[in-house]
Amino acid sequence: MEIKIGRDAFLNGVHKVQGIVESKGAMPILSHTLISTEKKGVYLQATDLEIGMKRFCPANVVAQGSVTVNARKLFDILKELPDLEVTLKKEDNDWVTITCGKSKFRLPGLAAADYPKLPEYSEEPLMEFSGPQLREMIRKTYFAISPDETRQALNGLLLEKEDNHVNLVGTDGHRMTFIKRPLLKANADKVDKSGYLLPKKLLTELLKLMESDEATCSFSVKDNQLAFIQEQQVIVSRKIDGKFPNYRQVIPGDNNLKVTVNTESLAHALKRVALLADEKSKMVRFDITPGQMTLVSEGTEIGNATEELEINYDGEPVSIGLNARYILDVLAVVEEPEVVMNLKDENHSCLLTINDDKDYLSIVMPMRL
Repeated sequence: MEIKIGRDAFLNGVHKVQGIVESKGAMPILSHTLISTEKKGVYLQATDLEIGMKRFCPANVVAQGSVTVNARKLFDILKELPDLEVTLKKEDNDWVTITCGKSKFRLPGLAAADYPKLPEYSEEPLMEFSGPQLREMIRKTYFAISPDETRQALNGLLLEKEDNHVNLVGTDGHRMTFIKRPLLKANADKVDKSGYLLPKKLLTELLKLMESDEATCSFSVKDNQLAFIQEQQVIVSRKIDGKFPNYRQVIPGDNNLKVTVNTESLAHALKRVALLADEKSKMVRFDITPGQMTLVSEGTEIGNATEELEINYDGEPVSIGLNARYILDVLAVVEEPEVVMNLKDENHSCLLTINDDKDYLSIVMPMRL
């Protein structure tokens, strides 16, 4: 096997797949990338047995074949090489020689025949998305995934079809976030109405996959394997087993106190006040009166802080305790200049919305004052 390939294209391909590589697993071959030739290039493949990725890179194939190479070492080498053509050649006993300019490296490989096969997946799309739009949906909901591995159904995001739209929902039991966007296409008869639970690692790799502003991304299911396909790239993952909570029940319908505040101003002020919030709870009190919001962190051994903000509000005074980090996570992904805090009282959840985007919302549960 021998290929000649541009350094940047090779580096980009290896970078995309190495996030899946199992660096310290029981099977040494899982720390490797499988490189196999096709007519007009190579496929790079990685797996940790839960999730797998295959990515095509254009290359000049001098001799057909396949080999596995340690993914981290290959990436580190390519990162330091000049922007010249790279030659990769398989030698006896699965050793690999990499040359570029005046640099030459020899690495031990493992037999390509021993590399785990990518799980079977369907190429029949159930849904098709705009790539950048799906990326936006993940970015604006990803932070609400629960880190508690004992709550398996909350360790990912719920993907569900609703009419000619798709919803993505995340919750960790203390907060929830929801976004809805239009679909390009859908095979309505075959879509599971209960939706699909997408694992966190799959979502992480999807964010890396969807770079092109033009490309579409299709979603398919076969048995318990989910697949996202974009052009000549595919990510396959086991779906999460379990039942996602009925999130619609927790969306409040009577939070009639509407506080409009500048997104950037609130984010900066909240970051400052949260510096002296309780390390564990991260609670900040929001004291709201007509035209003014006061952020307060107090009652901790490390001190206290207050900051005042101008707001658009003319209702009754209200106070509520909220986890500052949860609010900041939402503000970090909001692109609009203003955000609306929809409140009822100190005992009910805070509903965060945006006037210009009715299909995105976040809910944060209150904390005891």
